[in-house]
Amino acid sequence: MLQHLGRDRSVKQRPPGRGPARHSGTMPYRSHPKAKSHHPRLSWLQIAGIAVAALVLYFVGRHWLSLDSLRAHRHALRQFVADHYWESLALLGAVTVAQTAISLPFSPFLVIVGGLVFGLWVGGAFMVVTTTVGSVLALLVVRHLARERALARVERHPKAQKMLDAFDRHPNSYLLFLRVEPGVVLWVANIVCALTDVSVSRFALLTLLGVIPDTFVFANIGTHLARVRSLHDVLSPGIIVALALLAMLALVPVAIGRWRHR
Repeated sequence: MLQHLGRDRSVKQRPPGRGPARHSGTMPYRSHPKAKSHHPRLSWLQIAGIAVAALVLYFVGRHWLSLDSLRAHRHALRQFVADHYWESLALLGAVTVAQTAISLPFSPFLVIVGGLVFGLWVGGAFMVVTTTVGSVLALLVVRHLARERALARVERHPKAQKMLDAFDRHPNSYLLFLRVEPGVVLWVANIVCALTDVSVSRFALLTLLGVIPDTFVFANIGTHLARVRSLHDVLSPGIIVALALLAMLALVPVAIGRWRHR
């Protein structure tokens, strides 16, 4: 009798009308251990090796990737494209996507080539699309291979972290600014965006819109290459100022938001 009563008291009493307590099998959100990423990560030695290889490629190919070299071979290039139009288009697209994805600094030269052999409108529009595709791949490469290491270093610098936080609050404005501003090179903007939380779809759309002005400016250089002796002949101070003002317009919503919160 006493033994039976002791067993009854040891059982937890439940309110009437409720079934047995269920165990959810999951832990609260804050109790979950940090999920381990299964994506491969690059070591700093591998990143340095890639950077050195890119620099070697740049300095070796700098002689060939110049306006003088392009001007000297423009007739041969145009004849080749006339004989192999679609193959040339596919080749230029593949090279543009690949070099943009691995963050090489040859985008302006390739856009000039596109304008030279395909004309302003076809070449310019095609390079806008391929540059956007390459930029999306660059974003994914940095996010999956080097984002955690880069963010760990950014967290040591409060000003850099503050800039990334501001980017996350106004991704449309800052992304368009980075794309249109003539002083910001394409691959730097890709890496900066990879460290933020901007979605891939938003990044692709804003990149597609943002690279249009610069792309058509450089494609126009290609169409008039015979008369262009240097980039200064086409990139006049007026064009640079116009692009800078266009980039500043993208920051107007940011300025309005700060003014309202004063």
